[in-house]
Amino acid sequence: MSRRVKFPAVCLLAAALFLAMPPAVLATVDDSHSMAMEGAVEAVKAGFKIRQEYWKGTLKSGGQKLVKQQLFKGNEYWFFLGTDTDNVQMKIDVYDKAGTKINVETKTKDNSTAVRVLAPATGSYLVVFSLTTREGGEIPWALAYGYR
Repeated sequence: MSRRVKFPAVCLLAAALFLAMPPAVLATVDDSHSMAMEGAVEAVKAGFKIRQEYWKGTLKSGGQKLVKQQLFKGNEYWFFLGTDTDNVQMKIDVYDKAGTKINVETKTKDNSTAVRVLAPATGSYLVVFSLTTREGGEIPWALAYGYR
């Protein structure tokens, strides 16, 4: 005698297993981070190591965000800012503890901008950025960095 499993019972079992999976198994894509990483391609080719950790959030159009980061003398850094929103004006700068801008180079692509810095001394630095659109509202962003 063979047993036949009914289709609705199989569907219920599959749904229960899917819902029981831990959240880490379910992947999500952070498009703003993807844009920042697209801006990092040239730096990676030049030998920069990109940190896995990154900052993200939303920022009101025209607003400014400060991120404090420890940098080490002798290292070279790139900070990559990305957004998944089109037609955003992005500005990014890095300042030392005296408030002096230490940018060496800035590059901008479609949905990302990046700044290269050479830390004059080991210490805490401020990465300052702003995002602006004509439409206003909240703009998603992600900030990553690499070093060599």
